[in-house]
Amino acid sequence: MSLNPIHAARARISETWTPAQLDQLDALVAVCALVARADGWVTPEERARMLERMRGLAALAVFGVDDALEAFEALERRFEQDPEGAQFEAEMAIRRLRGRDDAARAVVNAACVVATSDGGLDAEERDVLLRICGLLSLSPVQFDLIAERGRR
Repeated sequence: MSLNPIHAARARISETWTPAQLDQLDALVAVCALVARADGWVTPEERARMLERMRGLAALAVFGVDDALEAFEALERRFEQDPEGAQFEAEMAIRRLRGRDDAARAVVNAACVVATSDGGLDAEERDVLLRICGLLSLSPVQFDLIAERGRR
């Protein structure tokens, strides 16, 4: 089942995309929402910056940016209504890509781009990115989130 209610409301999405593509869309939207909420809330300025950054993500071009942005807004509303439930759903959406390394790496790369959209990577965003890597069983070294052993 898809993370976002937009999939149920818009039949053409289900007819056009494969379940694997829907999983990737859900995961992309989930990582963007988690990164946006890294410090505990999303200000209107952060939301505007996040949405603008999402528009430029190559990974979302496959799905249609408007659909992805609508899904992001739906997940954001879910976070406002039920933060714990939304967190659980977002993490489940991300976990569905475990073992699908190409899709998982694309999702982490997109999350890294979004995390640095304000000019830097703060500790909370880094922690979220490390958690995402853990959910996907990917090494954070390949995304330069931690140093490789023996390297300084």
